[in-house]
Order: sequence, then C-alpha cells, then structure tokens
Amino acid sequence: MSHVTVRRLRPLIAIVTLALGLGACKDSTGPDHEHGEEVHAMRITLATGASVTVSETGQFNGTLTIPAGVATGVTVTFLDDAGAVVDDLPASEYQASVSPNAGITFTRTGSFTGTLRGDAAGNVTVRFGLFHIDEQHDDFGPFPVPVTITGAN
Repeated sequence: MSHVTVRRLRPLIAIVTLALGLGACKDSTGPDHEHGEEVHAMRITLATGASVTVSETGQFNGTLTIPAGVATGVTVTFLDDAGAVVDDLPASEYQASVSPNAGITFTRTGSFTGTLRGDAAGNVTVRFGLFHIDEQHDDFGPFPVPVTITGAN
C-alpha cells in the first residue's frame, strides 16, 4: 500500500478501534462475560427462605413477602446457564443493585446482602441487578420484582 492509502485509513482504523472498545461492555440486560462465567439468572432469597429466581429476560418465578415494619434479610446470588452459583464475582468489583420504589427501603449489609423493610401493607416493586462498580452500570438487569408487605406497621 502507498503512504497516501495508509494515511487515509488511519482515521477509519481509529474509529473502528474506538467502537469496538466501547462495545466491549455488555448492555444492561445481557449477561456478563468478564470473568469467564455467564450470568443467566439471579436468585433473591429472604431470611425466611422464600426466594424468587429472575431470568435474563426478566421473567421471574416465586414470591417475596415480608412483614410491615420489620427489617427482613435478603441475599442476591447470580446463576450461570446450568443454574449454578457464579462465584467469580468479587465484592470489590460487583454488588447487587437494589432500587426500591416508595413504601419499602433497602439497607445494604454486604455486596450481595441487605435488609428490606416495608412501611405498610401493600404491594411494591424493587429492581434488582448486578452492578459493576468500576464501570458504574448494571451488567445484569436491573429487573422489577414485586414484594408483598403484610400486616400493619
């Protein structure tokens, strides 16, 4: 190739390289591939043993019910395509993202744990996901999960 052709291709090569670099991080609903294991689902488990599993498309099964006015422990785990826990998610790089709607609060006790406390009886939504701390975005989700609050405060 001549110097003229190479010189004309440099801006194109730079643009392609930049686009590939920006596209390396997954969109917020797709699975994460950075640690060699893919996240295909998450399991949200209450201290009572009740749990909900949420797929990578946001479909969920199970129910979450907590008493009003009581801080209830919650743990979020992430699962691969075989349903096994993905254990290659260091707490220094990842944490469960938990965004409650009005009527319920979340208090973090660890990267993948915390408590939910409902204000009064009713149904509320909490969005859960896998947050990549360094990149400041969710690598999985967040997905809305209904929580039923029972009893009076």
